[in-house]
Amino acid sequence: MNPHTVRYYAKEGLFPFVQRNSNGIRQFQESDLEWLSLIHCLKNSGMTLKEIKQFIQWINEGDSTVEQRLNLFKKQQQKVEHQLQELQKTLETIKYKRKFYEDMKKSLDL
Repeated sequence: MNPHTVRYYAKEGLFPFVQRNSNGIRQFQESDLEWLSLIHCLKNSGMTLKEIKQFIQWINEGDSTVEQRLNLFKKQQQKVEHQLQELQKTLETIKYKRKFYEDMKKSLDL
């Protein structure tokens, strides 16, 4: 993740756990890097920043929000599985067209 993205995510409140030194510079610990990795994963899965912020809020609220967090991940899993199915269909079409043009090229002796 590039520094610009990290600064933007910090501005959006996605790093409430990261400590700062006396000069105001973020000091990432190992657990913070794991958190950063999770945010990156969630964003790559198509989760919005709004949803990620909601997740963080639920974490801050404690164990009473476990059900909401579980439902969020169930929903996201369904979205990703649907994306994978769509990508698989796309891949099959691409493979078919590639084979079509490979066969065409052979038949034309190109």
